[in-house]
Amino acid sequence: MFAARPTIGVAAARTVATAAKAAPAQTRSFSILPRLRPTSLTSTSAVSFFRSPILSQITAAAPAPSLPSDVSATADLVSPSSISRHPALAGFASQIRCGPRATMAYATRLIQKRRHGFLSRVRTKAGRKTLARRRTKGRKRLAY
Repeated sequence: MFAARPTIGVAAARTVATAAKAAPAQTRSFSILPRLRPTSLTSTSAVSFFRSPILSQITAAAPAPSLPSDVSATADLVSPSSISRHPALAGFASQIRCGPRATMAYATRLIQKRRHGFLSRVRTKAGRKTLARRRTKGRKRLAY
């Protein structure tokens, strides 16, 4: 007789449990690293910078401020929270800010041979695979 009819407390607990299952769980990101997604300050400006998720939420709600011409000419490509902007690294880290480096632009022939030459290809497993691919393809010059 008692098992046939559930009590009010059990029925209320069941409705609360089903309501909790029906509510979508919100996902939160706990990363403190900035997004590496370039965005522009204004639609007319060609200046871009990397901004953090918090900054992107703030600027999405508010219009972007316009920069003076001297600021836009010297705008940086790295966010203020970046490692290279740390005061301890102000001397040498401010010269190159994580941009692309032209390592092969002014390399001497000796350096090019050291990096891409036949002997450097023979020394590594990936290099031997490169030489084998070039042999099967019929290349006259296998390496630099």
